[in-house]
Amino acid sequence: MIDAIPLDAEQWIIENKLYNKTSTMELTIKDYPHLKRIVIGNNCFKRIQVLEIENLSELESITIGNNSFTRKDGSYRVVNCPKLESIRIGGYSFYNYHSFDVNNLPSLQTIDFGDYCFYSVSSFSLTGLIDGLV
Repeated sequence: MIDAIPLDAEQWIIENKLYNKTSTMELTIKDYPHLKRIVIGNNCFKRIQVLEIENLSELESITIGNNSFTRKDGSYRVVNCPKLESIRIGGYSFYNYHSFDVNNLPSLQTIDFGDYCFYSVSSFSLTGLIDGLV
């Protein structure tokens, strides 16, 4: 089981190699009114098949280390986070995921992928970003 994020948390930090034996296949992080930063270390959440981050009104950054979220045929969504400025993903994370969907992130300035991220992706969607660009 994944530890709950306190409702008043401003950051959620997961250390390296945690939660690799969880039976949970989906991780949804949504509706945390104060959450500003998500940091996930190296080699984490290898069994998670669906990662969804949505409706986080104060979120400013997402950082994911190397070799995390490596389950085959997974999907990653980030939607409705109006203050999100950066997404940084380390090498080989999401290597086997089939989709990456980013929608309604008007403040997004940076998406930084390490080597071989989303290597197997068949659907890559960037919509609802800065007005006039996408």
